[in-house]
Amino acid sequence: QMGEATRSLSEGKFFLNISKKIKKANKQFWKYVDRALANAYNYMRFGHLPIDNHKIMMLTSRGTYNCHPRAIADEIIRQNLPYEIVWVVRKENIDNHEWYPENLKLVQRGSYEFYEEAATSKVWIDNSVTFSYLFAKKRKEQVLFETWHGSFGLKKFDASVNNNKYWVKKAYQEGKQTDYCLTNCKFEENLFKDTFWENTEMLPYGHPRNDILFTADTEETKKLVASIRKKYHLKDDMHVLLYAPTYRDVQNAGLYDLDYDAVVEALEERFGGKWVIMVRYHFLDRKLANLDMTNPNIRNATDYPDIQDLMLIADVGVTDYSSWIYDYFFTKKKAMLYVPDIEEYEAKDREFLFPIETTPFPIAKTNEELCENIKKFDEEKYQQDYQKFYDKMECYEDGHAAERVVEKLKEIMQ
Repeated sequence: QMGEATRSLSEGKFFLNISKKIKKANKQFWKYVDRALANAYNYMRFGHLPIDNHKIMMLTSRGTYNCHPRAIADEIIRQNLPYEIVWVVRKENIDNHEWYPENLKLVQRGSYEFYEEAATSKVWIDNSVTFSYLFAKKRKEQVLFETWHGSFGLKKFDASVNNNKYWVKKAYQEGKQTDYCLTNCKFEENLFKDTFWENTEMLPYGHPRNDILFTADTEETKKLVASIRKKYHLKDDMHVLLYAPTYRDVQNAGLYDLDYDAVVEALEERFGGKWVIMVRYHFLDRKLANLDMTNPNIRNATDYPDIQDLMLIADVGVTDYSSWIYDYFFTKKKAMLYVPDIEEYEAKDREFLFPIETTPFPIAKTNEELCENIKKFDEEKYQQDYQKFYDKMECYEDGHAAERVVEKLKEIMQ
């Protein structure tokens, strides 16, 4: 009994667990009380424990083994360094052991174990503002790396445009705690400085999760590609269009309705061979995944943990406003935009950091336009536009970002 009470206290569920009959009207008040109690308890309980100089806590907003923290963890494991990696997992993902390397220690987000491990890790590595969201308070001797989850993405996310005021508050909190931001271009350095990391040191290392995009010719990557193709029943002669739209504040499944058969027909007419469309919805949108899985032209990859792997097997990428396309950009493969709600999205969801027309990606507002863009795709023009955009952003991505981060970790974790 005592153990359960302690856990509830640490996790901010003490009063809500005591009385399941708290009226809805009073629930918010008791949530605040629980949170304040939890913060005080976790500080008293864990805030004075010794910090382990060889322990790193990593987490991502998605809560799986993905993004920049994954690439950094893989490099630590590859170099066989004597670090303990504590990986923070969302409750629904904790039992998917095949997603995680054996030598990670898994803890659940917001659990008693999470606060204990966070308080005793020398380094924290985040890809959003998740530590602040989970009320983890960094100690003076600890070091926080912000890796962010977008590559010079299209969407503004600063306080002036973000409708989620609570998120903005947490971003400022995390910004104040952050020691280093990883960047992959001059544009991004300036963007971070102008948002929540004004006083944070920028590390111009490139983005660790993009390293894999520079390794298409290695045996390891070829094995990974073969395993993904097998998982999704992709025959050797099948080409892949990867369609992965972003999340919208107001959810509307109709916005994601590609005319899959017409798009496949256009691809086969323009580029030849057999084509399939691999669809990966945003993890917050997965309930909208109303795909007709009897259609042989579709593969549903929404539950695949890391989109970076899927970029390796894609021959063409299509999104609306998602920043993954600006990672895929570094493969120099063909990419296009399908933006049926562009005026509404820019007005209500997010403003853009630069005009969408300045990207090298052909833009379509309808299925007909998308098919037309595929049929008329001009490879030479695309490569010229690509170079122009690359130069404008002042990119310095080269496939060695994770190695640089690990060298920095070695300095810190002596």
